[in-house]
Amino acid sequence: MLELPLEYALVEFKGKKVTGKIVPELLDLADKGIVRFVDIVFIQKDKDGSTRTVELNDLEQDAYEMFVPIGKHVSSLFTEQDLEIAASKLRKNTAATLFLWENLWVANLGKAIRDSGGSLVERGQIPPEVVKEFKKELAAEQKKKPAAKKTTAAKKKPAAKKSPAAKK
Repeated sequence: MLELPLEYALVEFKGKKVTGKIVPELLDLADKGIVRFVDIVFIQKDKDGSTRTVELNDLEQDAYEMFVPIGKHVSSLFTEQDLEIAASKLRKNTAATLFLWENLWVANLGKAIRDSGGSLVERGQIPPEVVKEFKKELAAEQKKKPAAKKTTAAKKKPAAKKSPAAKK
């Protein structure tokens, strides 16, 4: 276990309660073999800025049962420092869930790459904010291009042929 890339996500919720409405999507990812959840921690940040963390195994019975299918591989890998850093990113009077998962989908792709004589040189993620900014810039460029194309097209228009009578 843990031979594949790990990723994490910190998901913040308004108020101080995680409702579990995201659980079906998380279960779907796990059931399809796309990811394996390795660690799940719940964080609450009070109005005064104080924080409290709760491991999956420390949840009340009903909440535990809601998450246990996801957490069947949970291993408690987040350190106290990880949790402090995550909590520092939250707004006051919120709740959050910190997920750590193993990307199972990489295994077959990695094997195919190696079997074809390739090797992964680099892998990364582009933050959503960067993608959003890129899309904005691309849209601005797209708006400018049609006007430029019309001007270019007008210059490239073939000259009207003169009739043989006009040559005389």
